[in-house]
Amino acid sequence: MATDNDPRRWHVIEVDYRPGPPSLYRLTVDGQLWSEVEWSASRRAWCIQDAAGHCLTHVEHIHAQDVDAQSAVRLAKKMIRDGRMPTPEQAEATLRRHNAGVPWPLDEEPELEELSKPK
Repeated sequence: MATDNDPRRWHVIEVDYRPGPPSLYRLTVDGQLWSEVEWSASRRAWCIQDAAGHCLTHVEHIHAQDVDAQSAVRLAKKMIRDGRMPTPEQAEATLRRHNAGVPWPLDEEPELEELSKPK
């Protein structure tokens, strides 16, 4: 759950579909990317990734997945609201630490299945 109390979590979440390949939905708040929901042919699922997880190149930025696009988008919105989705700044900071050689995960990370379950 969110402990950052970031007020942006309660602003309007806009969803923009971009046909593929890869097919993806971009979720933005105040024009800033917070999450992408992208089709993964290898996983055969829509993957919900944070703002730093572009193109599924960093698996650790995938926070959940669903076989249905609309369900995945709804889940991504819920994750932004309830804090399971890191802010764009948190996602970028995590990526910078990872790229700097800090071992992954930084903290104890729950499995994808745990992250997608409602609290």
